[in-house]
Amino acid sequence: MEIKQEIDRLRQIINYHNTRYYDLDSPEISDYAYDKLYARLKELEAQYPQYITPESPTQKVGGKAAATFAPYTHLAPMMSLDNTYNTAQMREWYERTASVLGRRDFEMVLESKIDGVSCSLTYKDGLLINAATRGDGKTGEEITANIKTVKSIPHKLKKFAQGILEIRGEIFITKQDLIKLNQQQEKQGLEPFANARNVAAGSIRQKSALITASRPLSFYAHSYGWGEMGAKSFMDFINFCQESGIPVSPVRKIFTDIEDVINFYEDFREELHKLPYDADGLVVKVNSFELQNKLGFTAKCPRWAEAFKYPAEQAKTVLNKVSFYVGRTGAITPVAELAPVKVAGAVISSATLHNFDEIARLGLKEGDSVLIERAGEVIPKVIGVVSSPENAKQIIPPSLCPICGSKIFKEDDEVALRCLNPNCPAQIKARVQHFASREAMDIEGFGDVAVEQLVNYGAIKKLSDIYNLSFFDLIPLSSFGEKKSDNVLKAIENSKKRPLGRFIYALGIRHIGQKSADILAERFGTIENLAAAKLEDLQTIQEIGPVMAQSIFDFFAGEEVKKEMENFDRLGVHPLPAEKSDKEGFLQGKTFVFTGELKTLSRKQAEDLAKANGAKAAGSVSSKTYAVVAGEAAGSKLAKAQSLGIKIMTEEEFLALIKNKGE
Repeated sequence: MEIKQEIDRLRQIINYHNTRYYDLDSPEISDYAYDKLYARLKELEAQYPQYITPESPTQKVGGKAAATFAPYTHLAPMMSLDNTYNTAQMREWYERTASVLGRRDFEMVLESKIDGVSCSLTYKDGLLINAATRGDGKTGEEITANIKTVKSIPHKLKKFAQGILEIRGEIFITKQDLIKLNQQQEKQGLEPFANARNVAAGSIRQKSALITASRPLSFYAHSYGWGEMGAKSFMDFINFCQESGIPVSPVRKIFTDIEDVINFYEDFREELHKLPYDADGLVVKVNSFELQNKLGFTAKCPRWAEAFKYPAEQAKTVLNKVSFYVGRTGAITPVAELAPVKVAGAVISSATLHNFDEIARLGLKEGDSVLIERAGEVIPKVIGVVSSPENAKQIIPPSLCPICGSKIFKEDDEVALRCLNPNCPAQIKARVQHFASREAMDIEGFGDVAVEQLVNYGAIKKLSDIYNLSFFDLIPLSSFGEKKSDNVLKAIENSKKRPLGRFIYALGIRHIGQKSADILAERFGTIENLAAAKLEDLQTIQEIGPVMAQSIFDFFAGEEVKKEMENFDRLGVHPLPAEKSDKEGFLQGKTFVFTGELKTLSRKQAEDLAKANGAKAAGSVSSKTYAVVAGEAAGSKLAKAQSLGIKIMTEEEFLALIKNKGE
């Protein structure tokens, strides 16, 4: 292969994986594989500088790469805002606030609510020393190297000279910059970015700050988190930011009358789409810091601020046709094909209809004028029929699979129609994509396009065929070359030794997710033991309900699945047994249930902490539960535990138990 061709192919592959990993949050290769590709491109460009171009991934200016993001604990909790969507709710917020303050003459500041990504900046003696994502509000990801490439963020403050100061704000990209960025993407033969927020979110979490620097990111400060800069009000803080060189939103008004706030909100509705950046409403804040302190916080939000959002946008269009999508379990989902219409800043041409019961409920027909709704980045949905012409066509559920023509079945307790043909090409593609996904067998480079082509070519007809693939099956695929084909084959080989829990999850058993797959792996130890399990054995597992147990039993009872298990074994797919190290933990044999809102831990962090010390974490309370750890606003699980006489623990008591190892 010619050198220039290899360089061009490497650039295309690297740009493709940058998009998958950072902007779509759906990586196909490991960091190691990415680094090898990048190193090879740098090596070739160093040897053949005549082929270097400004568009090359190696030529984008920025800071040094950071392989991982370290956790960063915010100096003060970085909270979210409560949302209000109508004027009645806003008046209620105002009345509550006035009641607590005992006065109605307090100042309220209105700002545009930018639809971007929250970020905190920490300055020491005026110098930027740290930047972090919001994370869970208490702990975020340290992204300093990336944020230092954002041109509008000062590395040194003009005014603040001594002490620590943490400032919060929003990272975003303007509408015009997104257009320019997408033009660059198209010139490089890459998919355009879906929206500005996704670009901002992906850009600040780039593995390499070189990529972040190439994105036209902006920043507006909207609050402060920690430190002393002499401000007595939010407007004082804004003035401080402006004098220090920190950009702030130009949309800002002060009112003392709630009716003025509401009038501005109503008038600003039309102005919202004229802003140079995406915004989904306004933020109303009590101006005085003294009054803010008096109002305080809930567990999640400040009581002195409210997001005053605009309701989901709706539009009228025509339902041209209903097509049918077949998933990996055979479920057939109807999809509305719409006359293109712009809603909430995006052109919509399709929407899911969920199931045929939903079609009947809405009374939909092909040719109807329908009302669709879209809020923020939520998938658009059809919410009703506006009018139905005389020639509107009844939507009839298919009697045969639209892909393979096989019979369709509907279970009594389900709304979904299903194709029962396990060899249906649509199901095979979806099952293979699931099997190779990062959470399952993690076969690097085995993307959706490759799967589509391999199934269409007939190279893959069942999951085990993945392990029969050869170099000559892969090399004809578009975007595949010799190196990528070799890498994929190595990834397939490496996947033969994945943990058992991953393999069980990868098989795509109905109702079995990652957590239940790990439980099954721990309980049975090998895939052979699980496949031979009796129904009553499965039903005795606390976390496996009767529907899940039946699904597992039926799955392994199938003759085709039995043959597949033999194929996997013959081809060397031998999953690693579940690790048993946690059995030495002092909580071995005890089951915990976590409920309510914990102060310092996320639900997953708490469950992982329990498991690390030998315990099990369950999602429901039973007589076998050892203890329920209850946070704020704990509901029915707490009530059930009390009725059963189960031990109730606070988060603090649970952490103390872990720290002291039960002593």
